[in-house]
Amino acid sequence: MKEREKSLNLNNLPILWKILLYVLITVFFVSVVFVYYRMIYRETRENIINEGRINAAESSSQIDRYMLSSMDVLTLAAYTLDNMIRDNRSQEDILDYITTETIAVSDSLITNTTGIYGYINGEYMDGSGWIPEEGYDPTSRPWYTEARAGGREMVLVDPYVDLDTGTVMIALVKTLCDGESVVGIDLSMDLLQKIIEDNVSSNNAFAEFIVNSKGTIISHSNISLIGNNINSGGDPLSKSIADKIRSAENGYFYLDYAGRDYMIYVMPLETGWTCVSVIDATDDFAALRIPLVITILISVIIIAVFLILLRQSEKKSQKIRESLVATERAMAANEAKTSFLSNMSHEIRTPINAILGMNEMILRESDDDSILEYSENIKSAGSSLLGIINDVLDFSKIEAGKIEILPVNYDLSVVINDLVNMICTRANGKGLDLKLDFNENIPKLLNGDEVRLKQIITNILTNAVKYTEKGSITFSMDYEKVPEDPDSINLKVSVKDTGIGIRQEDIQKLFSKFERIEERRNRNIEGTGLGLNITQSLLSLMGSTLEVSSVYGQGSEFGFSLKQKVREWEPLGNYEDSCREHPGKQDKYKQRFIAPKARVLVVDDNPMNLTVFRNLIKQTKICIDTAESGEEGIRLTKSNRYDMIFLDHMMPGKDGIETLREIRTGNCILNSDVPAICLTANAISGAREEYLSAGFDDYLTKPIDSTKLEEILIHFLPDEKIEDPAAEDIRDMLNDPKEGAPGEESAMPDALKAIDGNLIDVKHGLTNSGNIDLYMPVLRMFLDTIDEYHDQIDGYYNENDIKDYTIKVHALKSSARIIGADHLADEAQELENAGKSEDMDFIREHNGEFLNEYLMFKPLLEGLFEKDGADKPDDRPVADPHFMAEAYDEIKKAADDMDCERLENIFEEMKKYSIPDEEKELFESLCNATGKYDYESILKLLSEEKGL
Repeated sequence: MKEREKSLNLNNLPILWKILLYVLITVFFVSVVFVYYRMIYRETRENIINEGRINAAESSSQIDRYMLSSMDVLTLAAYTLDNMIRDNRSQEDILDYITTETIAVSDSLITNTTGIYGYINGEYMDGSGWIPEEGYDPTSRPWYTEARAGGREMVLVDPYVDLDTGTVMIALVKTLCDGESVVGIDLSMDLLQKIIEDNVSSNNAFAEFIVNSKGTIISHSNISLIGNNINSGGDPLSKSIADKIRSAENGYFYLDYAGRDYMIYVMPLETGWTCVSVIDATDDFAALRIPLVITILISVIIIAVFLILLRQSEKKSQKIRESLVATERAMAANEAKTSFLSNMSHEIRTPINAILGMNEMILRESDDDSILEYSENIKSAGSSLLGIINDVLDFSKIEAGKIEILPVNYDLSVVINDLVNMICTRANGKGLDLKLDFNENIPKLLNGDEVRLKQIITNILTNAVKYTEKGSITFSMDYEKVPEDPDSINLKVSVKDTGIGIRQEDIQKLFSKFERIEERRNRNIEGTGLGLNITQSLLSLMGSTLEVSSVYGQGSEFGFSLKQKVREWEPLGNYEDSCREHPGKQDKYKQRFIAPKARVLVVDDNPMNLTVFRNLIKQTKICIDTAESGEEGIRLTKSNRYDMIFLDHMMPGKDGIETLREIRTGNCILNSDVPAICLTANAISGAREEYLSAGFDDYLTKPIDSTKLEEILIHFLPDEKIEDPAAEDIRDMLNDPKEGAPGEESAMPDALKAIDGNLIDVKHGLTNSGNIDLYMPVLRMFLDTIDEYHDQIDGYYNENDIKDYTIKVHALKSSARIIGADHLADEAQELENAGKSEDMDFIREHNGEFLNEYLMFKPLLEGLFEKDGADKPDDRPVADPHFMAEAYDEIKKAADDMDCERLENIFEEMKKYSIPDEEKELFESLCNATGKYDYESILKLLSEEKGL
């Protein structure tokens, strides 16, 4: 019996092991399934959390973008008003600025605002034109008291209900520089409410609301809860959220309320508010609680491994996606900045082109000392403005990493000459002593980036003069050989002044962008605060750094050491003696060359730009053909051979790049290899590369610098066509009494006085043009192009060609501004802005009225020129038929030769004669065609009317 029991025990032992093994395997697989389930549970929970976080973050991001744009508007307004207060600008100027800014902001940036207002210099001002009731005390209002309590920081005032509209409003306010004045902007809460309601209605959230620092609900997807305090218990769910909101980790927490599962997301906003998103995750979590009843046990391990690998893969993919999103956002931000700078460059430089171009003509042609002095002031102010623009654009290039260091061979004596001549005028103007200390043994011929070297030293010298009121500026230059590189030297440059000096704690601020030290003390000194930042960046790109030493109140010294290759070891010599004398004012302009056999084509859709270009090189005697569109330019290149072609970049229809491409690759065989220069107001980073890659040989920025224009002509025109100007009697030509003195003003016609204030501000137009003798031709040009411009704008509008519509309205805006048609120009500006933002609703609403107003100028100006002629008795001799026949013959010959100067002389001579009535229509048509340099029309008219 005992043996049997033993046998049974032995037989049962494998079964027990097997059961144990089965149990272990079952427990293992159950554990695997449980782990797998828990893993899925956690992952799904994380997905729910992350999806909710993304939705909450998007909602809060929209709110922040809206509020930040408003804060940026107020910051800019406060900055401008601070400057106006410091400059003691009048209350009328300040109110005009607030009103203009309110219109601009309401029209283009923030549509749901009542505008900018403030209490400034003891007076309440409102940009919307609202006039408070009697007894209204702005200093007792919350927006004023809270702004004052916030010091110089921007303050967000709690929402309030506008009694007139019933709209919930908020106010952004800021105290200005005088400590008493306050500026603010009111914003409607409608947009914030819409963001929250849209997020809830799209099932992204169960509920969403915004609370301020006091716990007051200022916006809620349930409108009835707005105004409640989440801590008061008025809404149980809100009270439950309030109890846990301060302990939330990672910006979210879980809440079990009334048998429902909620995920709560807490997003701080830039305004100091908090955005709370409530996600009802009950159904999602409930689905996870359903047991996993069907599982293929054999696949559990494989599935588990697969899910682990998949999870890791998803994490990597998520990181890649996040990296791509961040990269795309950075690229979008950079593109937006580049677009803004491009528009800013074009908008500012285009009118400066006309101003400085016309001013250059005054400097060249006027002999009146007073007028020359005014023109010098215009040139100086315009150059300063361009300098500020160029600083901003250079800074943009540096930030974009598109500044290139381009080493070239250069003559150090030429660089020094340019620098000394530039700084002498500024130093002499302030009565400063300019001391030069150059080592005579410095190698004269070097290799490096000459342009950037001059820019760096110019910034340092200019700063020294700006911040020195008396004493001297010492400009020193020395060198030392580089032992490890016998073909190079370290060029050592220093500038020492006896100016105001810099505090030690402020020295590092010198290189901060847009920051100026001791702003109050130096408020009258011009500048952007970018010069030394750019200088330091350029030196860094060339392997150097700017060193500064200063004693506050005694002066400063700036210096650097820059490695340069030596091309030849010829010494600089004694430079100081040759640079001591510098003229106190600009010499009378004299062209550097003449090229009467050269012929160039200039294409620009703005006739005034063509006039400026012609005047800039008039004295070189180059024959110029002009075209006002790419198509017209292409047509001329098919039948005429040119030595150079200048193309404006931004034109309706075919722009400059498209026009050049067709000239190079189309049927324009005569000019497929002719040097082409791009004319552009787009001076941002990458512009040069864009134009060179498009096939241009070089480019000129507007406003066109006459010296650079002549240099580019000398470089690209054939050598055999460039002559010494001494070979011509230039002085006699310039002083020809038949041309009249440009600076003299004729008596203003009564008809011109009659139109003053009737669509045109004549005084403004005269200021823009210089004098009446220049103003009348501009008015005539404006009249002659009304029908053409009107039809083009109307055509682009009817064809929905918003690009060319915007370009043509932009051109009309500039022309209207020049003649003093300010209201028309303002309307054109609004339509241009609408075109750029593709706001067709605004264009459709205002285009008809705009064009009707434009046409009203035609009868007005026609009456002007009729009266101008009618008031003067015509005692000129009548041109007899024989004389007219000879004149037509000469006109035909000049048109055949495309000799624009000869044509102008013919028509100038014909002014001495009265044209017979039967010839007036033809003669006027020929005159108009000559004004547009339309030689084909001249020949066609003479052929059809006179058989010539």
